[in-house]
Amino acid sequence: MTGRRLADPNATHPPGGWQPVPGPWPTPPRVAGVPFDVVRTRHPENGARPVFDIDLFERLNAEYDDRPLVAEPLAYDDEAMADRARDRLNWVHKTVDLRGKRVLEFGCGGGFEVWLAGHHFGADAWGVDIAERVAWKTLADEKAHLLLADLAVDHPFPEGHFDRVYSFYVFEHVEHPHAALAEIFRILKPGGLAWIAANLHRGPMASHRYKEVKFPFPHLLFTDDVFREFYRRRKLPELEAAWVNRLTWAEYEDHFARIGFRVRRATFRETPLDEAFYTRFEAVLGRYPRTDLQRDFFQVVLEKPPRQERQPRRS
Repeated sequence: MTGRRLADPNATHPPGGWQPVPGPWPTPPRVAGVPFDVVRTRHPENGARPVFDIDLFERLNAEYDDRPLVAEPLAYDDEAMADRARDRLNWVHKTVDLRGKRVLEFGCGGGFEVWLAGHHFGADAWGVDIAERVAWKTLADEKAHLLLADLAVDHPFPEGHFDRVYSFYVFEHVEHPHAALAEIFRILKPGGLAWIAANLHRGPMASHRYKEVKFPFPHLLFTDDVFREFYRRRKLPELEAAWVNRLTWAEYEDHFARIGFRVRRATFRETPLDEAFYTRFEAVLGRYPRTDLQRDFFQVVLEKPPRQERQPRRS
């Protein structure tokens, strides 16, 4: 057998400088009753805790009806999506420069950003998504290429193919985020940049159901069965909280390091904690760091280092 040598408790001169205590072990006094029974506690009694059922869900939603977590949920008509696409691409371009580059949008949705990247920025623009959208038939052309594929599974692009990869609020829905990030690393050119914005699971908005659900942290407090009942009562499609993975920022950072990315920039969008709500449900919300509860979104720029600089962290 190899490995560390365990200390011999009978050794005459044990390591660490301590000396064995001579004589037999004393016997503790006998306890009347069951030793582990509770006499007093500072822990709240179970009966004082709320039951996280559909009735509480409905009450909270009514309480927040006049102060919803998201006052104006996103619209998805042509004009709204085109306006949002312009704003998003300007955000990306100011950070990583899209002009004339070969770019890929990971999780391209309707494809408006891809079309604008090709037609406004002169990029060789590509988009990939696991679901083809109605808009693709209209938007796809010689400057905007829209591809139905699972990037991490199908590997549709060669190594070192893109100058830039960008992604808007998709990674929280990715079932295998490490595999997707590793594939983005592979298809980027050395020195290429990935621009990623995503929702963090412990933030107040991460359920993605804020169009109908007005209060914070429903996905941390209630089960998917309660969500489905909430929508069933409204005769709407029975939805659950829309996140897939539950990554924290620390876990994302770990993935970046293990894959070999260099973090060039990281910023966060935070929502101040509703202290009264937090105190009311601290029995559940107190399990998480307050920093995580306030961080809704991150935006990160990742670089694939030049070949001579690549040193992925060893597992």
